[in-house]
Amino acid sequence: MSVTFILYIVMASSLLSLTKKVRARRGALSSVLNFKDIQILMLSSIAVSFALAAVPWLAVKALICISFFLYGVLIWLDALLFVQYRIEINRQSMAWFFTGSKGLAKGIPHLFLLLKQVPWIVFIPLMWAATQGVVLYLQSLPSTSFSSETAFSVSLFAGLMMVAMILLYVWQLMNRPNHQFFTAPSLLLNIVLDDTFAGNEDLVLDPRHQPFVEPKMHNGFTSEITGVCEGANIILITIESLGNYLENEVSEGIQSKLRERFREHTWIGKKHFCLCPNTTVSTNQIYTGAYSNNPYNKLDSLYPGAEPKHLKTLKQRGYTTMFLDSADIELYDYYKLLDRIGFDHVWGTNDMHGNERKADYRLWNMVDAVADAADGGPFFLHIINDQSHMPYETVDNKRFNRHKGKDAKSQYMNAVEEVDYIIDEFLNRLADKVDMSNTLLVFTGDHGESFGEYGYSFHSNSIIYPQMHVPFFLTHPRLTSKEIEHSCHFDLFPTFFDLLGISTDYPHLGTTLADDSRAFAYLFHSATLKGNTPANFGFLFNDELFWVDRLFNQIKRVQDGKCSSITLDEEREYICSLLQRMLKQRAIMQ
Repeated sequence: MSVTFILYIVMASSLLSLTKKVRARRGALSSVLNFKDIQILMLSSIAVSFALAAVPWLAVKALICISFFLYGVLIWLDALLFVQYRIEINRQSMAWFFTGSKGLAKGIPHLFLLLKQVPWIVFIPLMWAATQGVVLYLQSLPSTSFSSETAFSVSLFAGLMMVAMILLYVWQLMNRPNHQFFTAPSLLLNIVLDDTFAGNEDLVLDPRHQPFVEPKMHNGFTSEITGVCEGANIILITIESLGNYLENEVSEGIQSKLRERFREHTWIGKKHFCLCPNTTVSTNQIYTGAYSNNPYNKLDSLYPGAEPKHLKTLKQRGYTTMFLDSADIELYDYYKLLDRIGFDHVWGTNDMHGNERKADYRLWNMVDAVADAADGGPFFLHIINDQSHMPYETVDNKRFNRHKGKDAKSQYMNAVEEVDYIIDEFLNRLADKVDMSNTLLVFTGDHGESFGEYGYSFHSNSIIYPQMHVPFFLTHPRLTSKEIEHSCHFDLFPTFFDLLGISTDYPHLGTTLADDSRAFAYLFHSATLKGNTPANFGFLFNDELFWVDRLFNQIKRVQDGKCSSITLDEEREYICSLLQRMLKQRAIMQ
């Protein structure tokens, strides 16, 4: 039994570590083993080893090993699904995958693409299968196959491991350490356990928060300057993963040539937020003016979708609409979202061949195509890029290398500076072919990026400021410069419509940025799912963030740059109850 236990605990721990590295490709926090993982692995290894030792029939032993193997395969499959779909394996998603409902099985080709990119992933279940084979072989040997000295040494080692775990568990209960090793939850039991988030729906909410439980919809909003930019073209630039890292008077950072275009006649957002740190969901929310974790509006999704009417409103006024992206728009079926939004012209990476240009430099290949499509009337152009997405690519390393560190953030900032130059030059070349004197130019990020703050890296997995706070600049020759205290992506199209003098007759979130009376109240949510909710969500109210982090199983408050954990049961209950109601009202909770 001791030999089987040690073999299981060693192999299971090693293979789970590799599996977590697979999940980390999508920004998962739990990329290393934590204390709960080890506890579960030890207990399960003991249970299976004891069962194998107690059962005399080899066929039954084989059945036990096969069951243990299949559970390990599901943990491995969980990592692949997390990378491809940002979901975790549980009883429900497992049923979807194997039945083909909810569209999960249709994504199997994407799983094969991941296996092609990282071929060593296939060895994880093979090694786990080999472990079961070795265990069965050991079970078939007579008990006298090992010397008494070997058996004693193995048993002693196994016993010491269990004693050490018990002592560490007692120490944890007494000291309640805050290190991630002890606080991070294990994902190993998600397959069999219910992971439902719930709040007390009878709890009386603070009168300051109550008005924001249900989002306030608008059918259109006009200001004193309605129509000041009538007939203007619109160019919306959302640089991939551009967080609030631009250089300014008080801090060093990314030097931006695009920023130089916003010196006069400019509205500057001091605190502008995406509402979900994920490109697909963020894009969907910009064009629908509604919350949704179903950007493709699939009828069989758990989450209701919303019809994107903003672009159709522009098209009814004679606008030609274009989407230009140097990334692969076929990845995760992004092109289907763009088609649903209703662009007249969509160009992705496969449309940008020629001139031996690489990466985002290929955007220059599309100047003529954009100019031809824009000819003869007002146009709307949305530009997004690829290089500043993880793993942060820089083509001209001799020119764009101001940030000398070898860390991810330095690579990111160099990549953004190159992208910034590329898009600025694209606008120069476009201006040689198209009259841009009456153009509303907007510069922001689709979402932000984090580099270890509160333990988070990458994006799409948290609602911390680095992932939610993005730059925002808007300029037009007829505007008077102003600073906007706070705003979000929902406000983009209502602002466009106000400045263009276009009215709308359908409900949507967001108001024109010409209105300074907007409440400082925003609900954030991650695209990564956990159980019946996003894995991270929070309510930002007057610069105070109430944050539920289901990945680390923590509830926190962030204010004035300081993050504190909420430990009082009453306060935790209140925050959960408030956020549960807000999620339900926005249809981003089952």
